[in-house]
Amino acid sequence: MPVRTRRRSRRARGLRGGSGGGWLSGRSRHRPYRAGIVFSLVFIGSLGGIVMIFNVLLQNGLGFSPWHSAVTTAPWAAGAFVGSAVGGITMSKLGRRVLHAGLVVEAAGLLGIWAVLRGAGGGVSTLDLLAPMVVGGIGMGMVFVPLFDIAMAGVRPQEMGSASGVLQTVNSLGMSLGIAGIGAIFFALAGGRGGHVPVYLHAAQWTALATVALLACSFAIAFGLPRRAREMGGE
Repeated sequence: MPVRTRRRSRRARGLRGGSGGGWLSGRSRHRPYRAGIVFSLVFIGSLGGIVMIFNVLLQNGLGFSPWHSAVTTAPWAAGAFVGSAVGGITMSKLGRRVLHAGLVVEAAGLLGIWAVLRGAGGGVSTLDLLAPMVVGGIGMGMVFVPLFDIAMAGVRPQEMGSASGVLQTVNSLGMSLGIAGIGAIFFALAGGRGGHVPVYLHAAQWTALATVALLACSFAIAFGLPRRAREMGGE
């Protein structure tokens, strides 16, 4: 009887660790998964800067119509489609290095947008933004698709449901915090003195640089992620 009792106790503790709240405290001490949580929070937060540049600057600042704004930002979506394919194909071979590559490419695209806004000013056109939009979208797509499989590489199968739920929640939190934080910077700068268009352009340029800074932080955090993506058959 004592042996059976101890066995049942161990099984109960195992179940609590795998499917209840106990797994979180143990998993939070697992560095790769913890790095994945922080990475997701910062990277998804950086998308708030992109939202500010695309939606607010183009329509409120430059006076683009909704259709004109949609056409201008379509190359970013097209680039993200290509980048997603690249990330999905290469993540098994490159592991977390594909995240580093994607972050560098996306940062290059955002710096290109910053340079275009700084150089063209109020006369910026859809064609001016075409190339940096495509480049930035490719970089974002290269990060988005492999991120989940790399962040979850160290999670045991019985913990997969809880861990993925936490990661999805963190993604939503990161987007909300990014829009709130970078939006506060944008509108604080856009509320300054001067002409309407120059003020919005100034705010968008600094927002782009703030977004690049978040991508740089993500680049550093990515070194703590698992080197390889999880095996699809490992579930």
